[in-house]
Amino acid sequence: MNKMSGMTVDTQFYNAFNNRIGQVFLYLTDNCNLRCIQCLYKTELAFQLEKKEMDFPDALGLMTRMHEMGAIKMTFMGGEPTLYKKLPELIHEAKKMGYSHVRIDTNGIFNPSLLDNPFFRELDEITFSLDGYTEEMNDAIRGKGSFKNCTANIKRAIDKGYNVHVTSCVHKGLTSQVDGEPFGLIKMIEFMKGLGVKTINMHDLFKGGIPRDVWSGDINTSVPEYMQAFSEVQKYKEKENGISVRMPQCVTVKEEFSRNKEYYGYCSVKQFDRILAFPNGMLRVCSLMIGTPYGIGFYDKNRIYWNETPTNEVLGHTMNIDTPCTNQNKGSHFGEYVPLCVSFKPKQNEPVWLRKLQWENRRKDNPSP
Repeated sequence: MNKMSGMTVDTQFYNAFNNRIGQVFLYLTDNCNLRCIQCLYKTELAFQLEKKEMDFPDALGLMTRMHEMGAIKMTFMGGEPTLYKKLPELIHEAKKMGYSHVRIDTNGIFNPSLLDNPFFRELDEITFSLDGYTEEMNDAIRGKGSFKNCTANIKRAIDKGYNVHVTSCVHKGLTSQVDGEPFGLIKMIEFMKGLGVKTINMHDLFKGGIPRDVWSGDINTSVPEYMQAFSEVQKYKEKENGISVRMPQCVTVKEEFSRNKEYYGYCSVKQFDRILAFPNGMLRVCSLMIGTPYGIGFYDKNRIYWNETPTNEVLGHTMNIDTPCTNQNKGSHFGEYVPLCVSFKPKQNEPVWLRKLQWENRRKDNPSP
């Protein structure tokens, strides 16, 4: 066991993550003031006997240990992280520890006075979740009033000088095209650009034979729809547009994967490049395992444990071979395509991807979807 001040770390956990981990996602609270259709966290909310929050000392202990093992980026999440009363203090502590990039993911439904908190202002990035460029589109997914409240806080944050990003799910409303007009996804990007947002980060909603299929609603896209939209976004990115776009590729054809396995075979589990920590003591690597019994470890106030049970998420992976996404590649959902990690976003301007992993160095000349 690795003996450090505060929490101790199991030797197997330490050896797996030391000098490899790049980022930490702290899910500070189970509580949320929205119930979005596609939310990955819904089952965590549904199956908890009581809504939980991460104890402040536990959060500090995890932040400290992960930074000592090499993490440079800290993300505070939920539930809704702005419901966690000591969020500003955690932001301040993360910066004091030396995290070079500290951010939150928020639904934007918070008291605007939070933006004036001096510790909150230490954020390197505040990312708002929005799923439509109109009130009608967004609120059908995220709830009545969410569009007005979220966009109002986006504008306030930009006016106060925050580095504002937006996360959006690629649902079927954004992969449609009517009468030759731009794809909904392009309209979404342009809307964000018009607000002054610096980056838009996207998540896919495939039904890929994975647990989240059961609870992520019916707003998913098909692979052909998504790939057509992905192609349009790549054309958009080739122009100078004044906004950074991070979009998962999600799939590639089998021949292209075989030609460039070291690049397309990115897997967060195999890289040990992140930890997702939850209020109930669970530690995971892959976000697709949220809402399941699977994880890589556990923690309590004294210790970080390696999961020694059959529910350790690494057991399903061939760890030293580059393969399509293990968790999505168990059925025939993708046809002629093979699935890629949901975090595989080509040429993305993201600190861990660029600085820690330097993943684009693995890219062969001119790979195509």
